[in-house]
Amino acid sequence: MATNFEYQKICKFCGNEFVAQKSTTKYCSERCAKRGKKDEDRRERLLKESETIKERNRQNLLSQENLSLTDAAALLSISRPTLYNLLKTKNIKLLRISKRTIRVKKSDLMNLYQNSTATIAPINTPIAQINKAKEEFISISEAQQQFKISLSWFHKKVRENKILPAIIEGKTLYPAKALKSLFAKKQYADISEWYTVAEIVEKFGVSQQYVYEYTSDHKMPKRREGKTVFISKLHWEKSRGLDQTESESYYTVAQATEKYAIGRSHLYDLVRAHKLPKIKSGKNILIHRQELDNIMNNRKR
Repeated sequence: MATNFEYQKICKFCGNEFVAQKSTTKYCSERCAKRGKKDEDRRERLLKESETIKERNRQNLLSQENLSLTDAAALLSISRPTLYNLLKTKNIKLLRISKRTIRVKKSDLMNLYQNSTATIAPINTPIAQINKAKEEFISISEAQQQFKISLSWFHKKVRENKILPAIIEGKTLYPAKALKSLFAKKQYADISEWYTVAEIVEKFGVSQQYVYEYTSDHKMPKRREGKTVFISKLHWEKSRGLDQTESESYYTVAQATEKYAIGRSHLYDLVRAHKLPKIKSGKNILIHRQELDNIMNNRKR
């Protein structure tokens, strides 16, 4: 059965909040859609004009065999200090034309990133092609901000999954699609109740390592917020043999001892003495909620 979702969006043209029926909706009204489309067309036209100018300048630089450091930095789309560092690191010799004139060979610029594990956009790559490629890549800082992850976690997962970067205009970028597949949180709109790992450890008397291995083996839905990992309450209880009816009608031993502040041995004595209804679900002993509540309430009186 199809499910209707509502998405809280912000109009890309007027900036007002609105509710959309599709996740791809950009504008709050037909009027904003028309004006937004016109604005997008104008920006695209300006971008193409800018690309044409940059491409003309780039072709002019590529026609020269020896370049000034300013022109070389412009050709690589990097700053002069960054160019200096690259030339020094790669031991590239500069051509001294005169006391105040220094040049660098265009062929040497082509080899600046030689032996790098990253894929390289050559200096003769057209501007339009570079701009299109940049849309498919993001920087490390952008990935950290988008996926709410630390720098160490980023490098660890990228290294484990062998995701290679690309050097575009002197910047180290990573494929956005691969990072999204690796770091983006799965959305579980139909799951409303979650356990933290700490709650499971306390409630079911298992170790933290057991929780991680068990949830991984049973492929349970889980999500992370900062350092806290959440696991679907429904999936955990079902895997442990606790259906919703049992969960509502019975206490686990951990739940009962926590609620009434009694020890396990005391609880077991009460169960035996009053012959309380109980069931065994996997390794768990479940005690009838209402019967135990009645006994404990009578004891308080």
